[in-house]
Amino acid sequence: MYNSGVEILNNKLRCITSVITVSMIILLSISVAVAKNNYYSNDDRIIINPINSPPLPIRQPAEFEPMEGVLINYGGDNNFGISYDIIAEMAEDVDVVTIVDSTSQQTYVESLFLNHGVNLDHCSFLISPSNTWWTRDYGPWFIINGDDHQGIIDHVYNRPRPNDDQIPNAYGNWQGIPVYDMNLVHTGGNYMTDGQGTAVSTTLVWNENPGYTHDQIDQIVEDNLGITTYHVVPDALGAYIEHIDCWAKYLAPDVIMIIEVSQSHAHYDDIEDAVDYFENQFSCYGTPYEVVRVYTHLDEPYINSLILNDKVLVPITGSSWDDDAIASYEEAMPGYEVLGFSGSWYSTDALHCRTMGITDRGMLYIEHTPLYGEQSSPSGYDIEAKIIPYSGENIIAGSTQVYWKLEGGEWDSIEMQNIGDDNYIATIPPQQSGETVNYYIHAEDESSRTENHPYTGESDPHSFIVSGSSNDPPFKPTKPDGATSGKPGTKYMYTTDTVDPQTDEVFYIWDWGNDNFSTWLGPYESGETCITSYIWDEKGTYAVRVKAKDIHGLESEWSDPLEVTMPKTFPIWSNIENNFPLIYSFLTKLLGI
Repeated sequence: MYNSGVEILNNKLRCITSVITVSMIILLSISVAVAKNNYYSNDDRIIINPINSPPLPIRQPAEFEPMEGVLINYGGDNNFGISYDIIAEMAEDVDVVTIVDSTSQQTYVESLFLNHGVNLDHCSFLISPSNTWWTRDYGPWFIINGDDHQGIIDHVYNRPRPNDDQIPNAYGNWQGIPVYDMNLVHTGGNYMTDGQGTAVSTTLVWNENPGYTHDQIDQIVEDNLGITTYHVVPDALGAYIEHIDCWAKYLAPDVIMIIEVSQSHAHYDDIEDAVDYFENQFSCYGTPYEVVRVYTHLDEPYINSLILNDKVLVPITGSSWDDDAIASYEEAMPGYEVLGFSGSWYSTDALHCRTMGITDRGMLYIEHTPLYGEQSSPSGYDIEAKIIPYSGENIIAGSTQVYWKLEGGEWDSIEMQNIGDDNYIATIPPQQSGETVNYYIHAEDESSRTENHPYTGESDPHSFIVSGSSNDPPFKPTKPDGATSGKPGTKYMYTTDTVDPQTDEVFYIWDWGNDNFSTWLGPYESGETCITSYIWDEKGTYAVRVKAKDIHGLESEWSDPLEVTMPKTFPIWSNIENNFPLIYSFLTKLLGI
C-alpha cells in the first residue's frame, strides 16, 4: 500500500530533522574538544591548535645540551620561587623567560629585576595566566623533529592546574614553535633523558596512566619523544611525589648521579638497589653507566640542580655537607662552573623543580659514540661523528677537528672530512701499545656557535688505551671445498677455515661468483671449520671465494677461488628431466652431475 503525499512529506521532514540533530551533536562535540585543547591568549584573539604527530625521526635533547634560555614563573604565586641571585646568574648567559599574568605585572617584574641587578637585556616575558612556579613539571618538552626543527611536546600535566597545563601551548604560540599533543599523564620532575633515545622515570608514570599497558606507554614516548629505551624504576625515596629528580640525574649520556645516604637512612637499601640497577644497564654508548654519588646527610636536595650550558646551579642549605656536594659535582663534571645557591628548598622541591631549560633551537649538534677501553688498530683509530647545524647555517670550513694527545703530551689536531650528508671522520695515527689517548671533537658554524664533544672538550676528553699487543688480520682462508658442478636449484655445501695470529674469533663472508655475497657468518674459533651452503638459480660457471675478519674488524685476503659449474643442458636432456625423472636421477648420479 502506498503512502499518501502528506505521509511522504512528513517522512522527509523527519529525516531532515534527524540529520540536522546529528550534525549539531557532532559539531558540538568538535567544539568542546577544540575548546579543551585550544590556547586562548590574554585578549582571546589568537587560538593555537596543538598538532598531533611530529615528523619522524625525533630526538629529544638532554638537559646538559646547549640551552638558549630558562623558563621561570612569577604570575602564579607572585613569587619566583628562586632568589634574585639565581636569576641574575642565569641572565648572564641566557634569556630568562618569566611567566607573568599581564603587561602591568611584566612592568612590575622588570622593576624588581632592575633593582636586583638582573640584566634586562637577557630577559623576556610570556604573558599567560598560570597557577604555580613549578615550570619544570608543566613546562614545554622540547624535541628536534625529522625536519631538524624544534618542536614542543605537550604532555597532560598531572596536577589540576589548568592554567599551568596550557603553558606549553602559550610558549609555542608566542615563539612560533609547533606544539604536538602527547596523550600521556606526566610531569617534568619525573622524567630525564640522555638526548640519545634513553629516558628514566619512576613507576609513577605507570600508576598515573592505568588505561595504558606498559608497552603502550613505551610506544607513546617513542612516537612522541624518540625514546627507544625507557627505564621505569621504583621510586628510591618512597616519597609522596615520586619524582626521579629527587634522587637521580643524568650528567652526561653515560653518567648518572644518584644520592648517597647513611646506612641508617630509612631508604638506604632502596637507593643502593637503584645504584645496582643502573650500574648493570648499558648507556647509549654501549658501555655500563658510570654512577657517581652526592651525599645527602639530612635529605638535602643537592641532586635537584640545574645544568645550564657550562654551569651547574646547585641548591645548598647551609649544611656542613654543602662543600662536599659542590666538590662531588666538580669531580663528576670537569670543566663546568659549579655554583651553590641557598633558597626555600625542600627535599622534594628545589632549584630544578622551579626552573625549566629552553633548548637552543639552533644548536650545533655533535653525535658521536666514543672509543673506550682497549683499542687495537695498526692502521689508526677512526673517529666518526654526525655534525648538524640546526641553525641552518653552514659549518665553517676547516673547523671540524679532532683534538688528541697522549697522556702527558701536547694537544694535536686532525681535520675531520665530510663523507656524505652530516657525517664526518678523522683518523688518529697508530700508537704504541700501552699508551692512553685522549681526544675530543670540535666544530663551528656560521651562526657563531661552537661545540665540543664531550661538552667541555679539553677539560673532560674521551680516552682509550692502546691494546697491549699488536693485532694482525686472519690468514687467507683455505680454498673453498665442496661440489665443483651441479644442477641449478639444488643446495650445495662448502667449507673453509683460517687461523687468526692472535687466536681471535673470526667471521667469514662468501662471494658466490654471481654478484651475491653472504652476510658475515660467525663468530668461529680460530681454526674452526666454517660450513655453509648455496643454491645457484642459473646455469653457468662461478668462482667461489671467501674472506675472513677478526672481532676487531681486520680483514684477510680473499681465498683462492673454487670454480663451480652448473652445466648447460641440451633439449634431449631437458626432455628426459621433464618426462622421465627416475631415469634422469639415475643418469645424473651415474655421471656425477
